[in-house]
Amino acid sequence: MGYLEEMAKYQKTEKQEIFSADFLERQQIDDYEFWDEIEIGKESAVPIKFEVKAEDMKAYAEGVPDANPLFYDEEYAKKCGYDGIVAHPMFTTQVLFFLLSKGHGSWIRTPGSRNPGQIIEWHDPIRVGDVLTLKTKGYDKWVKRGKYYMRYQSELYDQDGKLKMRGFITLILPKSRADVLRFVKGEHALEA
Repeated sequence: MGYLEEMAKYQKTEKQEIFSADFLERQQIDDYEFWDEIEIGKESAVPIKFEVKAEDMKAYAEGVPDANPLFYDEEYAKKCGYDGIVAHPMFTTQVLFFLLSKGHGSWIRTPGSRNPGQIIEWHDPIRVGDVLTLKTKGYDKWVKRGKYYMRYQSELYDQDGKLKMRGFITLILPKSRADVLRFVKGEHALEA
């Protein structure tokens, strides 16, 4: 069974049905932002919104997988003092990938990238019914030992403008569109 067939087992929600997990698709690559094109300090408000449904939160926890009943069982979550199920701490990863399908910030979907780490600050729990919007900006980029690093600051806000999460997402990326296209062909894509 291939990667895409394996991923299809977990595609159960409305959003997952329209989300392509094939980041090697040429159309998606054409829509990405690349390391050598990124402007530090440029900020964007992503026009797409993410309406949080219980099925989104549950599907993410199942796909991780994490069996903590706080992520699945509303009655259990209420007994623990919450007003409903709780979003998995890394749920925002799914939200960012969904919202950043093209343009500014879409470098997080770049084929051949590696994740050396991220910092996530939680300001308020994500709840069922929240309508999340994203502000993102190029924070820093550098070259170290021949590798191209990129860090963005991403902030998720709810429908009332309340900050939910601020993240500093770092990836090691291929430098250019040409490098990504070489990676897709199975060639060594990073410069020495």
